Amino acid sequence: MRVNRFLAACGLWLGVLLVTACGGGSTAPVQQPPPPPVSPAPPVELSFQGLDGYIINELYQHNGVLLAASDDGVHRQTSSGGWTGAGLEGYDVMAMSLLTEQHWLASTVKTNQEGFPAYLLFESFNGGSDWHEIDYQFGMAGENEAIFAMHYDAVAQLVYATGIDVLASSSDMGQTWKAVHGDFGGFGQPKTALTQSADGQTIWYGGQGAIENGIFYQYDVASEQAVAHTDLFPNPSSIKAIRYAPDDPQTVYVSAEGGIVRSTDHGQSWQAVLDNVNFRFYFDLIIDPDAPERIYTAGWAKNFTEPQPLIIEWTDDGGASWQQYQYPEQDFFGGVRSMILVEENQQQVIYFGLFKGGIMRMPLP
Repeated sequence: MRVNRFLAACGLWLGVLLVTACGGGSTAPVQQPPPPPVSPAPPVELSFQGLDGYIINELYQHNGVLLAASDDGVHRQTSSGGWTGAGLEGYDVMAMSLLTEQHWLASTVKTNQEGFPAYLLFESFNGGSDWHEIDYQFGMAGENEAIFAMHYDAVAQLVYATGIDVLASSSDMGQTWKAVHGDFGGFGQPKTALTQSADGQTIWYGGQGAIENGIFYQYDVASEQAVAHTDLFPNPSSIKAIRYAPDDPQTVYVSAEGGIVRSTDHGQSWQAVLDNVNFRFYFDLIIDPDAPERIYTAGWAKNFTEPQPLIIEWTDDGGASWQQYQYPEQDFFGGVRSMILVEENQQQVIYFGLFKGGIMRMPLP
């Protein structure tokens, strides 16, 4: 099924005031001043891309290859725009790292025969046609922790990964890991947000702390020191994504359970961009590279079993005001768990990965 819906914002103002003269019985129109100019809202054109019923944990792209890590394996976009399986069926793929167009790493979890989660790391050298398990060590005392996010620093030839309370690196493509900040075996909740600055000198990672508090770290690669950022959202909270503005290396956005904040001085101070959202989860955000004050996001209400509407939100003025569009499909699993911006035929396009709802596509105006 492929459904298209459009939202075209338009305004029509007409006012005529009839004034009756005292005792005269006649009326005369009074001209009103024109309304202030209103910038038209961007049209929202959404199309369903497939994978209905899947939880899309994360979307990735490398040299034109678009991948979806899901609760049931990896999926790859075809040349026709559909999706096909790319291995690891039966595994919940939590994170991937695309080292090259063909060389991929995938962190997975699968319940074993005893009913406990088994955390496994897989590798493919042929773009998902074949996978093999890596004999690796990410944890303490011979037990592997979950890897919740991965990022490849191609310049330093290092793979970074996050666990419960650790940022670790691997110089041998995932076989051995060393903690660069935090500790293996720590307490808390998953640290699923992981981003590196363009110059490679700052790594941001975060998620939820031990007391359900949103927390993220700003790690300096040269000094090997980190600054912790806490209490930027009402607790309970969880940090979901950290993104740099495309036009300013000092501007950083953070999305979370509770909204979006921004720093224009590389983490020294923070301002709310989207708040008062009643603990709604915002797993990601997209900044329009051609108009950096235009930001797109979409949320997820914490509901694992029932449908919920797909609501696209955007601002044209850096967060001073927001607009919304609700996808009209009923009984739809529209909670957004991942977003990615790609370029297709010289046009910017956003893909949304949904919780049990598959993938939606939206070209930018």
